[in-house]
Amino acid sequence: MKLAPLSYQRPANLLEASLMLGSEPVPAVLAGGQSLLPALRLGDRSENSLVDISKLAELRGITQDVEFLTIGAGVPMWDISDSPEVATTAPLLIRVLGSVGAVGIRSRATLGGSLAWADSTSQLPSTLIVLNALVDTTKRTLDAADLQIGQHRTVLSPNELIVRIRIPKNALSGSGFHLVRRTHITWPVVGAVATRESSGLLRLVVFGAAPTPILLVGTDRAKLLKDLSTRLLPFDDERATAGYRRQVAPILASRAFDEAVGSGT
Repeated sequence: MKLAPLSYQRPANLLEASLMLGSEPVPAVLAGGQSLLPALRLGDRSENSLVDISKLAELRGITQDVEFLTIGAGVPMWDISDSPEVATTAPLLIRVLGSVGAVGIRSRATLGGSLAWADSTSQLPSTLIVLNALVDTTKRTLDAADLQIGQHRTVLSPNELIVRIRIPKNALSGSGFHLVRRTHITWPVVGAVATRESSGLLRLVVFGAAPTPILLVGTDRAKLLKDLSTRLLPFDDERATAGYRRQVAPILASRAFDEAVGSGT
């Protein structure tokens, strides 16, 4: 299906972008476009105008200081995967990025775009949640865990853009990541990502088993897995049934914990 005619604007900076997004009807935000453009073609989204933020310098760059690794919301996933800073500070993110689609998708898709798209089956928002990341927008700073409130729904206002993601330099002693999907480049069906800090604190995020990622934090693995069973709100879609998701999610969570406790990354 072809795209319907769209009006197109490319702002020179974030201020211009915010002003454009304050108009009615609200335009769609184009970053990498890997999810938005197919949705527009299929009629799943109905906006008739686009604001293209893909070239904004304010959304680029990867830096770090003593506290945080900072990644611009508009940095392509491929560039993040190729960053020595990210490889050193957040190797789990590198690993998870390698599981996202095909190379062509990763060369255009962005971390900020994945967060804003807010797909509950996506592995990237859950990875940022398990890493306790902060999300800086044009208006405020949010915990990554507080951004999504439903499938394709966030707390962002129409003219609020994600500017950067800050990952704290926590002392992780291990991490784990497991998912299931139909093929190696399709969207996940369900998955889990876990970390273990040097203090013994465990963090687990399960995705694809509820309308939003499920975050659990504590030191007792058995209790966390028991709590997970009460938090599952699985759903049916074209990829899997709710029953399948309910059955598989605890298994993947347990495997992610096994890897986090036994690994050194």
